[in-house]
Amino acid sequence: MYKLLGISISIGIIANLDNLGIGLSYELQKIRIPLFSNLLIAIMSLVTTAFAMLMGTFLSKIFPLANLVGALLLIAIGLWISLGKLLHKNLFPLAYTRSKLIRFIIDIINNPAKADRNTNGIIGINEAVLIGISLSLNCIVTGFGAGLSGLSVMPVTISVFFFSLVTISIGYELGIKANFRNFGHLT
Repeated sequence: MYKLLGISISIGIIANLDNLGIGLSYELQKIRIPLFSNLLIAIMSLVTTAFAMLMGTFLSKIFPLANLVGALLLIAIGLWISLGKLLHKNLFPLAYTRSKLIRFIIDIINNPAKADRNTNGIIGINEAVLIGISLSLNCIVTGFGAGLSGLSVMPVTISVFFFSLVTISIGYELGIKANFRNFGHLT
């Protein structure tokens, strides 16, 4: 039981690592993320993870080699994304050039300040939905893999929800400390 709990916690952390960067980036740029916006982002991650896990669980019941295929798929996607980050290249150029929505979602991940569309320094509900869509992309892959692996939906989704809230908040706090450390003498 503790092993499965540890795996669920690990998945929650891994699925939300980008949230840490989002929180940090917003604080450094003095963009506030109200609690309700953070909660909405976390709910979107929870729903996305639950849906992806249910799809993975369904496929694992139909295909006997689904666990192996799922593991290979997760490894391949991880390598593909890592390669793109190492090369500083968009490895999905056709999707990026053809779809305004995909281009905007990728731009939010690369430059979180673009989500503050009205430039008022506060992430409102509409902007939180855009951020939630961007950050939920990680949850699709991890949720699908967790479902293929036969993990229970409830602990994984609760972990993803909790760590979504926490990592954005921790990133924000790290940004406050970084700002104070670098610019505190000017106050």
